[in-house]
Amino acid sequence: MNQIRSIHLASPLLPALNLVLFSFIFLPTTAFAVDENFTICRVSRYCGKLNIKFPFFIQGRDDPRCGYPGFGIHCRNNTKPILSLGDGNYSIDNIFYTNQSFLVSRAVRFETDSICNHKIRNISLPTDRYQLPPRNTKIVFLFNCNLTSIPKLTPHKIGCPAENETNSTLALFNSDPQLKFASENCKERVVTPVGFDQGDELHVEGPLNISLLNRGFVLNLIVSNCTICENSGGKCGFDYRTRHFKCFCPDRPHAWHCRPGMHVSLSLFVLIHA
Repeated sequence: MNQIRSIHLASPLLPALNLVLFSFIFLPTTAFAVDENFTICRVSRYCGKLNIKFPFFIQGRDDPRCGYPGFGIHCRNNTKPILSLGDGNYSIDNIFYTNQSFLVSRAVRFETDSICNHKIRNISLPTDRYQLPPRNTKIVFLFNCNLTSIPKLTPHKIGCPAENETNSTLALFNSDPQLKFASENCKERVVTPVGFDQGDELHVEGPLNISLLNRGFVLNLIVSNCTICENSGGKCGFDYRTRHFKCFCPDRPHAWHCRPGMHVSLSLFVLIHA
């Protein structure tokens, strides 16, 4: 009698138990159907100590769809990412994904000879990808200067060998009030950015300290902001078929962010099978 009563009391629970069993049977099948783009681009990528993610991708190692066209970099000996610009190679020393900027410096460090031999050139930036901060400080190199006309600028000489008062090389900051006057008495100029923050004050007198050139400078990224996509559980990337930015989500690529709840099934699957 007691046995029959137990079965009778349990019978209302059977539909719920069937639903739970159904979910466990079919959940793995649903969870495994994760979009390929999301699966590939969710894998962490590093070059040395730097996390490499959208818009960057490592050429020859990463899937280009996880980055953005034109932002391919090289990973030299797995220590530092290298970015190629028109005037040479630059090391990426740090990446600030939150404010879409990064710190770069010359891959080959500057020496005085580099300047004296005119190996330094104007930086060449693809204007559709990178931009110098509006108030970026620059050093202006002036070549073939006639100091007999501007003797008060003698302290700004680089001190190159075999130069004289009628053929000298100078270095001034772009904010120096004497720059316009100096430029009128020199035949060639090269401008290079340096790594001063906007709040820094410049107190530099006498010949240029080469270390200023080697400390690097910041570049801003001109590319779609990834924050909205990442905050929705997606991974940023690029659809080479449509030629548009995409937010790769567990279900499929979306325009800007994953639909609410789309990453729940994946999270639940990971939790159950952990």
